[in-house]
This record gives sequence, C-alpha cells and structure tokens, in this order.
Amino acid sequence: MLELIALICAAVFIVWTPIEARRVAGGWVRARHKGTPEQFRIQYRKQLTLFIWVGIVLGLGNLGLTLLPGEDPARMAVKVVAGLLWLGAAGAAVYGRRVVDAAPR
Repeated sequence: MLELIALICAAVFIVWTPIEARRVAGGWVRARHKGTPEQFRIQYRKQLTLFIWVGIVLGLGNLGLTLLPGEDPARMAVKVVAGLLWLGAAGAAVYGRRVVDAAPR
C-alpha cells in the first residue's frame, strides 16, 4: 500500500512541479510567505534542489532493490516503475529549477 502511495505521489509531483515553477517564475508567492517574491524564489529553488536529491536517492534505491536475489517478478516490476517515477520526479525538479533560474528578476 505504501508503494502505491509513493507511486501516486511521484506521478503527481512530476506533473505539478513544472506548473508551480512557472507560477513562481512569474512572481507568484504563497500566501503564508512573509518576504519578497525574490526571497520566495530563492527558498523555492532550495526546495527543488532537495527534491532533486530525494528523487535520485529513492529512484536509484528502488532500482537497486530489484537486484536482490529471490524477488518475484511482480515486486521487481513495481520497484522498477517506482524507481523510474522517482528519477522522473528528480528530472521534473531539475526542469523546475531551470525555469525558476531563467525568470527575469
């Protein structure tokens, strides 16, 4: 069940990150942020950097777990899909960071 939740979260993250990055690049700021849009952009970039590393670690970890002996093919397939989705989430974070960096200041 937890693997299913992780798969859904990674898929949503892949879709949502580029959308939100474009909004942040356009000057959007969360209502709870108490600073300037430039400060929010810097904070958001740091958050995307964290998501890049989390995606890489979880993606490679899931792909590495498929190499364990004695795994049944169904569980291996789920781990491969989860690994690829998390690597895709890292890629979406890289794309989002580029969009935020390219925004006019």
